[in-house]
Amino acid sequence: MFALIIFVVFFVLALAGVPLMYALLATTVGMIWANDLGHPLETIFLSFISGVEPFILIAVPLFIFGGELLSRGGVGKRIVEFARTLFGFLPGGLGVVTVVSCLMFGGISGSAIADTAAIGSLVIPMMVQRGYPPAFAAALLSVAGTLALLMPLSIPFLVYAFISGVSMRQLSMSGVIPAFIMALALIGVCMWYGTKTGCDSGDKRASAAEIWTAFKAAGPALVMPVIIVGGIWSGQFTPTEAASVAVVYGLCISLFL
Repeated sequence: MFALIIFVVFFVLALAGVPLMYALLATTVGMIWANDLGHPLETIFLSFISGVEPFILIAVPLFIFGGELLSRGGVGKRIVEFARTLFGFLPGGLGVVTVVSCLMFGGISGSAIADTAAIGSLVIPMMVQRGYPPAFAAALLSVAGTLALLMPLSIPFLVYAFISGVSMRQLSMSGVIPAFIMALALIGVCMWYGTKTGCDSGDKRASAAEIWTAFKAAGPALVMPVIIVGGIWSGQFTPTEAASVAVVYGLCISLFL
């Protein structure tokens, strides 16, 4: 009966629109107080706060902020242009560019949402205009955006490393090979689809001068994961310090490029 009352109170508060965090807290404190269970209420609040207190978790909003800075600073456009000069000549070139761009930006943002938003706003209109079905373009971007979850600086990896106690340095590097294998598989699908449907036979191969120009524009952004991952791997940065460096570096790129 006691457990049933807890569930009822919690679901009533949740259905009333109370945020789940506060609904859970109010239910716990309310039942202790109403039933005089003798548990000091101060310890409830201390335990509640300690769950979000660890220093390493500060890295999560910092990485999100850094990814947002890069997304709004035009870095996504530079990365897409660089990928287009490298791979746009292939069959299904725009699809390949989408995958490669998501892989590159994923190593910067660490967030699938930021990856999808930054790249999708650029490539989806281009793919639809080229003749790709909107459904295929959206599905490709949805899958390619998840490459950010495997690349170093991955936010889910950071949270998992904190919860499980494993090494963030080793965990972050463990996703690189799976990310590239997944990207190669998606590139193969794009090339097959472009050849089969004939909607994208590829653009003219870019010259060395065009590739160099695109690289210079995207280069500062592409150096960012090298700095951050290198700092974590060498022991120069903790994940939280790396996130702080990412924010400062992203701010500099957004302001001066």
